[in-house]
Amino acid sequence: MMVPVAQELTNLGHQVSFVADGEGIGYQVLLEARIGFEVQFKSASGLCHVPADGTDLVFISTCASANKVEKSYARAFYGIKPVVFGADGFFNHGYKWCEDIADFWFAINEAHAGAIRFLRPQLDPDRVKVVGQPAFDPLLELIPRKEQIRKDERQALGIQDDEKVFLWFSQGMPEVIEEDLEMMEQGIEAMNAVPKPVFIPRVHPKLDKIRIGYFQGIHSKLKEVCFRNRARLVRADNLSGEELCLASDVVISITATDDIKNWLMGGPPVIHLMGSRVRQWFEESLRLNPPDYLPDVQAGEALAVRTADDWSSAISDALDQEKFPVLRRNWQMPEASATDRAANALIEIVS
Repeated sequence: MMVPVAQELTNLGHQVSFVADGEGIGYQVLLEARIGFEVQFKSASGLCHVPADGTDLVFISTCASANKVEKSYARAFYGIKPVVFGADGFFNHGYKWCEDIADFWFAINEAHAGAIRFLRPQLDPDRVKVVGQPAFDPLLELIPRKEQIRKDERQALGIQDDEKVFLWFSQGMPEVIEEDLEMMEQGIEAMNAVPKPVFIPRVHPKLDKIRIGYFQGIHSKLKEVCFRNRARLVRADNLSGEELCLASDVVISITATDDIKNWLMGGPPVIHLMGSRVRQWFEESLRLNPPDYLPDVQAGEALAVRTADDWSSAISDALDQEKFPVLRRNWQMPEASATDRAANALIEIVS
């Protein structure tokens, strides 16, 4: 998220230093970008080094797992230097550890900003700034070509114009995997009401780290369910998620990076899976309360399935061409890149 922002700030004459959590893999992005960084907590606990001298502002990501460095640096600088939190997803703001140690928040869109303000009524609303998601700036180049991309991708996959494509991004969080799969199986059964349904699964690759063979086992199960319900299954594991979104008619996900990319592109309708186990996970781990804990659902920009009985109406609404403009009423093509917006916002904070 912050690599392009750091590069822009450097180009403008500012100095940026990166600190990476030794328990995570985010440093790989920095290696690829050939950006120097410091590693913390690789073999020791506690705050090893805080370079306070010469630091004017600290930007904190909100990672779901490797976040010891984020917690330590936020607590060390809060009240001393401006601390800015960012999120690469629509739910990161819910983590309890970052409840009261941020001076500013960067939001992806207005609905996301509203959710952050709702959870933090004590924070000045003007300190929640909508900047977009800098890592997704390359998507801006796709927006003017959406229709052509849709046509090309469907042709490459052998999908006909009259077929309805349902694209599913599975979750990788161990707490919700089984319910995610169970609810998607129910969704495939509900696709029986659609004349020519096509189902494209994008199963999270890290599931094999949970259990060897888990990834392929899920694909085998989905193949069986699709065959039983006369839905054509198409594997497209090697195609980019964003181009698949544009080729689809409906995107389905608990919540994932790609459904956020889809929203930023003004892609097809999204159906979020909000089963009981997922709701419990969001409520207990993220303090985001049911029923409408995701910003796009709260704002009426996405649909939701909570029980098997909801599938029929959700699919019908998602394919209703008259309802699609309502779901996208707040979408507009960004006038400036998220990289520029984030960099300018950071400069403004310390000016």
